[in-house]
This record gives sequence, C-alpha cells and structure tokens, in this order.
Amino acid sequence: MFKIKYLPQYFLALLMAILIFLEGWTYYLGRPAPTFERYVSDPVPARIKDLGLRRYKAEHSPHLFRIKVDTADEKALIAKLTQKCHMQKISAEKLPKMLTEVDAEMVDVIKKSPYIYMREKYNLDDAKKGRFCLMFRDSDTIYLYLNGDL
Repeated sequence: MFKIKYLPQYFLALLMAILIFLEGWTYYLGRPAPTFERYVSDPVPARIKDLGLRRYKAEHSPHLFRIKVDTADEKALIAKLTQKCHMQKISAEKLPKMLTEVDAEMVDVIKKSPYIYMREKYNLDDAKKGRFCLMFRDSDTIYLYLNGDL
C-alpha cells in the first residue's frame, strides 16, 4: 500500500494539510463577528445590521468596531454595550493621550461625537483587570474602540 521511500512526501502532505487548516481557522477567528463575540458580547446582538472591524498596529493591539443599527434600536444597543463594558458618559477633555498616538483622525471624530462613553477603570497592560473600552458616534455609525490583548 505505502512505499517507505514515499514517507517524506506523505509527511510533507500531512504538514501542508495541517497548515491549510490552521490558516482557515485563523481567517475565521479574524472576521468581525467572532472577534466581537470574543471581546464584547456573545452572541452578537440581533439589532446590529452591519459590523465592521479595523485592527491597529499599536502597542496594545486595539480594535475599532464599526456598528450600524437602525435609529430605533440605537439606545437599546448603547445601553447593552455600556452595561457589558462598564462604560460611563464622559466629555472629550477626559480622553487619554494614547488615542492620539494610535489614530489622530479618530480623535477628531470623537471630539465631534454627540456622545462619548468610556470605561473609568482600565489596565492597558492586563485586560483581565479591566479592558479599555470607548464608544462614540459619527453621523451614521457607532464605533466601539477597545484594546485587544487577551
């Protein structure tokens, strides 16, 4: 059935199959919905019509979720996310300086936002002691910014 001289090729084919499986798994985990479920809420609330994700190459691997909802469902979703992430309404003056280092354009959008919610107590180095969460809005989208370190 198997010839011993083909054993290295069989071994290489097995390693390639494992590599393809792991690539597919990491692609699945990198999509917006599984990432949102891991970091914020499991399952993704049904009120969310469209969910997008942007990852930054910064020190604490921040994620920016773009959330689109109907205006009727917006208040309920905001209440759920603020309760889940332990956020409180703040003013633009209380924003941490590290946000300008990550994305200066985002800070400009935050300052124009009708509301800004941020977690009061957080630890950027250890997310288990308190994940940094920030929620704000522009004209048609809710943004949820958080550090992604597990």
